[in-house]
Amino acid sequence: MKTTKKLLYALFTVLGISSSSAQQDLLLSQEIFSRVNKNPAATGNTNDVDIFLHGRIQWAGIENGPRTGVLNVTNYIDKIKSGMGFTCSYDKMGVAHSTTNMKLVYAYQIDLNDRYVLSLGLGGGINIGYFDAYQNTIDDVSEFGESTLPADKETEVSPDFDFGLELTNPYWTVGASVTHLTKNEMTTFETERHWYVYGTSLIPLSTKWELGPTVAYMHRNKTNVMEIGSLAYFDRFLWGGATYRPDINEGFNPSTLVLTLGLEWKKIRFGYSFDLGFGSNYRLPSNTHEIILSYGIDKTKKKKN
Repeated sequence: MKTTKKLLYALFTVLGISSSSAQQDLLLSQEIFSRVNKNPAATGNTNDVDIFLHGRIQWAGIENGPRTGVLNVTNYIDKIKSGMGFTCSYDKMGVAHSTTNMKLVYAYQIDLNDRYVLSLGLGGGINIGYFDAYQNTIDDVSEFGESTLPADKETEVSPDFDFGLELTNPYWTVGASVTHLTKNEMTTFETERHWYVYGTSLIPLSTKWELGPTVAYMHRNKTNVMEIGSLAYFDRFLWGGATYRPDINEGFNPSTLVLTLGLEWKKIRFGYSFDLGFGSNYRLPSNTHEIILSYGIDKTKKKKN
C-alpha cells in the first residue's frame, strides 16, 4: 500500500507539472441537477432561489489528490422572464496547480408556445490560475516537455465568458454551450474553449416511478468525453442510477462507471456518487467520491386570512 501511495504521489507531481497541456473543465457526475457552471442558459430553471453545492474527492486517501468544489446560486424573476445567479468553482489539479473560476450568469427565457421554452444564457467573470513551482520535486521539467512552465509561485487573473442555450418542454431538455469563449489556446493558468451538447428527459413509468435518461458530450481540442446514463426516481423522494463514460478517443473503450444514490425532502436534495474505473482506467483506484447538497428557497407568499 505504501508503495502504491508513493507511485500515485509521483503521478500527481507529474500531473501538476504537465497540467498546462491537460487541464480541462470540471468533469462532474451529478451536475445535471445544476448546470450553470457549464451552461448559463440553465440559470433560473426553477421557481425557487436555488443554492447548490457540489464536491468531488478523486482518489481519496492519497495525499495531494485532485479536489473539486462548485457553488451555484440562482433565481428566476418572472416579471422580466429572466434567471440570474452566481457560479464559483475551485479545482485543485495536482501538487502545485489550481484554478478558481467565478462568474455572474444570466438567462432570458422565450415562450415559443404553451409547451416549449427557449432559454439563452451568458456568463461573465474571472478565472484565477495558480501555480507554485516550489511544490514540485522534479529536477528537469524538460523531460516532460514543459520547459516554459513558471519557475516561481505565480497567480494570473483573466476575464472569462460562457454562452449557451436550452430548449425545454414538460418532458425533456436539450442544451448546448461553449465555455471560455475568448480562449483560443491553453496556458498554465487557464484552459481553452470547450463545447457541450446534452439531453435529459423525465419519463413517467407509473404514479410513483419516473425514469430520467441523460446523454452528454464534451469536445475540447483533441479531447472528447461522452456520458450515457439514467436515474430512476421513486415518488420524487429517492433516486438512484448509473452513468457510463466510455473513452471515445480509444474506440469507445470502457473507462468509468459512476453509481449514484440520492434523496429529496422538502426542497432539500442530497446525492452521492462513486466512480468505478475499468477498461482503460482499470489500474486507477476506485475511490473517487462526489456529494451534492442543494436547497430551494420558496418565494411564494402565503395569503393572509
